[in-house]
Amino acid sequence: MKSYCGRTATAIVVYSGDRVLLIKRDTLPFKGYWALPGGRTDAGEVVEQTCVREVREETGLEVEIVCKVGDYHEHGFREGVVYDYYPTCFVVRVVGGEIVKQEEEVQEIGLFSLNALPGPLAFVHDQMIKDFRKRFNL
Repeated sequence: MKSYCGRTATAIVVYSGDRVLLIKRDTLPFKGYWALPGGRTDAGEVVEQTCVREVREETGLEVEIVCKVGDYHEHGFREGVVYDYYPTCFVVRVVGGEIVKQEEEVQEIGLFSLNALPGPLAFVHDQMIKDFRKRFNL
């Protein structure tokens, strides 16, 4: 049985005020779900660095952090994989690059209105979006 755990970072990438970038993952335990871009923290990295690196790796975009949304916990068992992640979610803005899908882990990339998100999103990503909307009165 595979096990994935540890610190992670996710990013809410905002476009035109009301659209966010989501990715559909091709890897367990997120496979088939729409999710915020992000991933596991490498050794010696802080979550802010993880957030910026993972967005670049998964989407081709260069971003900078605007603010922190919150700290979360996602855990469970899916298709033979035990997962226990502690993600920190950030709001980021695009400062360069173009959207280019990473071939290894990402099936699709899409821009969605906050009022028409595909659902359900992966694990606590729904809650991250709700917290973001509440914080910015969206």
